[in-house]
Amino acid sequence: MVRVLLAITLIAIGASGWFAFNNVSTKIEGLTNDLASMTRQRDTANQGRDAAKEAQEAAENRASAAESNAARLGDRIGTLQQAVTRQTQRADEHLANLNQATADLVESRQISERWRQFEMEYGTRDSIRQRLATLEGVTNERDNFIAENSILLGRIEKLSVELSRYTGTSVKVSLPPNLAGKVTAVDSQYDFVVLDVGEEQGVREHGEVLVGRGAGSEAQLVGRLRILSVDKSRSIANIMPDYKNGDIQAGDYVFSERN
Repeated sequence: MVRVLLAITLIAIGASGWFAFNNVSTKIEGLTNDLASMTRQRDTANQGRDAAKEAQEAAENRASAAESNAARLGDRIGTLQQAVTRQTQRADEHLANLNQATADLVESRQISERWRQFEMEYGTRDSIRQRLATLEGVTNERDNFIAENSILLGRIEKLSVELSRYTGTSVKVSLPPNLAGKVTAVDSQYDFVVLDVGEEQGVREHGEVLVGRGAGSEAQLVGRLRILSVDKSRSIANIMPDYKNGDIQAGDYVFSERN
C-alpha cells in the first residue's frame, strides 16, 4: 500500500514537474521570440536613424554646396555687372566723342563756307591785310588830325576868352559832355565855390556847369556856375545869380549842360 502511494506521489510530482517545465519552456520561448522581435525593431530603428542622419548630412552638404555656388555666382554676376558698367561708360564716352567730332566737323564746314563767301565778297586774306594796313594808316592820320584839331580848338577858345576880357563880349566855352564832379567848398559872401574837377577832367575857364542836389524823384536843379580859374584837379567858379534856385552847399554835384 505504501509503495502504491509512493508511486502515485512520484508520478504526481513528475507530472507537476513536467507541466511546470513545459510552462517555463513556453514562457522562455515566448520571451526569446519577443527579444528577437524587439532586437529586429531596434536594428530597424537604428538603420532608419542612421539613414535619416545620412540623408540630413547629405542635405546639409547639398545646401552648403548650393550656398557656395550661389556666392560664386553672385561674385561672377557682380564682376559682370561692373564690366558691363565700364563698357557702357566707354561706349557713352565714344558716342560723346563721336557727337563732338561730328559737331566740330559741321562747324568747321560752316566756318569754311562762311569764310569762302566772305572772301568772295571782300577778297582774300592778303588783300584784306593790305586794306587793314592802309586803314590803320588812315586811322592814325585821322586820330592825329582830331588831336591837333582839339588842341587848336582849345587855343582858339583860350584866345577868345582872352579877347572877351578886353571886348566885354560873352564867349561860349564847351566842356566834356560826361563831366561830373562835386562842390567841395562854398563862399556865400563872394558867391564862388570850389569844385573837385579841373584841367585833367577837361574843365576850361568861362565854361559853365549846372549844380544839382538829390537823386531820382527828389533830384532838383540848384543853380549854374561859370568857371573862373582852373588847376589840374580843381577849379573855382562863380555862382550865376540869374540861375540860382537855392543856396548851393558843399556836397552838391555838378555836371556839364550836355551830360
